[in-house]
Amino acid sequence: MRLLVSGGGTGGHFFPALEVLKRAKEKGIPTLYVGAQRGIERGFEHAIPGEKLFLELYPFRGVSVGKRVKALLSFWRGISHLRSHTQGDFRTLVFGGYPSVPAGVHTVLKRKPLYLHEQNSVPSMTNRLLSHFGRKVFITFEHSRKFFRGMKVVRTGLPIREELINTKLDKSNAKEALGFKPEAPLVLFMGGSQGARFINNLAVDFAKKTGAPVLLLSGESDFERVSELAQGMENLKVFPFRTDMGLVYSASEVAVCRAGAGTISELSYFEVPAVLIPYPYASGDHQFYNAREIEELGGAFTLRQEEVNLDRVVALVDRVFKNIKSMKASIKSFANPTASELILNEVLED
Repeated sequence: MRLLVSGGGTGGHFFPALEVLKRAKEKGIPTLYVGAQRGIERGFEHAIPGEKLFLELYPFRGVSVGKRVKALLSFWRGISHLRSHTQGDFRTLVFGGYPSVPAGVHTVLKRKPLYLHEQNSVPSMTNRLLSHFGRKVFITFEHSRKFFRGMKVVRTGLPIREELINTKLDKSNAKEALGFKPEAPLVLFMGGSQGARFINNLAVDFAKKTGAPVLLLSGESDFERVSELAQGMENLKVFPFRTDMGLVYSASEVAVCRAGAGTISELSYFEVPAVLIPYPYASGDHQFYNAREIEELGGAFTLRQEEVNLDRVVALVDRVFKNIKSMKASIKSFANPTASELILNEVLED
């Protein structure tokens, strides 16, 4: 029996799929990964274990009618192409995104077992449609359970990147490694993998007003501008990105950031409470509902972007510090570091 895994287009769909593929390799399970030629996954081809297939696919949502027709035709061609790669017994696990459509539909047509993982609190259109044919739906946020009524739903959490597991470091040592004094509480600002100009400006203003040590991950595109703004500010260190995020999380007491599922799960694993400012244009406003679930747990405060002002953010960061012990414990309760293993077991033992 072979495991077909699909999910991509964006990192949010691809990286959790990659972690499950790695677990399957450790167990000696034959796998086939199905992604898109134009998705982020193609750039990580070297990291994908097992057989891989990149189809010429196009997104369906947020495009013109003509491009939607093009997308539908690409899905059909993808389904046809999959036939020659799925001889014999197989079962399929999809993580959403348009690259999952051919794999999911092909699995249904072949009457093979289909499983889904939903990363966010508001499911993608792909997962909502395919879930009607799935044996199980794995979720990250409890909020998404209501979208899968009548389905067998298992809360597994989100697979955390392998390189982060077991990389927790002593906080003082981590701060020194980043160039900060070990005794001073550190506030982390970041806007996601591509950065966020709004978060970057807020970080600079926060560092100026409070004098607190601030670490900002600005994203490549805004790094030069923010670096100029930060000149002469000894308490603010700006990086375009860091590959050693275990070090960054280990050093940080509090984060001010967006509310993507991956970010929240990683903050949870490293016990970093947060002030969450959801990306206002996220599909289905899912980042807001992601953030609210963590706020309800007691591990974060949520601010809509239109509600943000500097004084309010300073006050909320101060509240986090005053309740740091309880908020660390609350946010820690969200992540499941064994999510990859749990998902794989649920699929294989069903």
